[in-house]
Amino acid sequence: MKTKLSGILTLLLAFVVQFTFAQERTITGNVTDETGPLPGVSVLIEGTNTGTQTDFDGNYTLNADTGVVIRFSFVGMTTVTRTVGSASVINVTMVSEENTLDEVVVTALGISRKKKSLGYATQQVSGDAVSVVKDPNFTNSLQGKIAGLSIKSSGTMGG
Repeated sequence: MKTKLSGILTLLLAFVVQFTFAQERTITGNVTDETGPLPGVSVLIEGTNTGTQTDFDGNYTLNADTGVVIRFSFVGMTTVTRTVGSASVINVTMVSEENTLDEVVVTALGISRKKKSLGYATQQVSGDAVSVVKDPNFTNSLQGKIAGLSIKSSGTMGG
């Protein structure tokens, strides 16, 4: 009888411990970078569709279980992951990515490629070259700047 009671109490204790560790709770925090708070950062529990975004002040609130991994991602920043432990406040500081995009060439078909990977010559017009000509129509100021570009006026502004 005593061993049955001891076994039942041990099993009950194991269930109580399991429920304690598997509790869902509210995780809050602030996401910043070197300049201040970051609004619009995606805060997502990995492996699920559960997530949120930071508000204007970089604050977020998310319901998560202990032990899950939370992923913080933002355009131009390195993705950060944190594991939910005993703390209910997780603050994150994000850093800029090292490999930023230098230059993109958009071809006639809308396919974006780096200039070095193209098998043909391309030309580039800087903003200074266009702003030197004081033509009221922007497209007319491109005339003669790029080989093969033909601009025909329709008589109306922007036409």
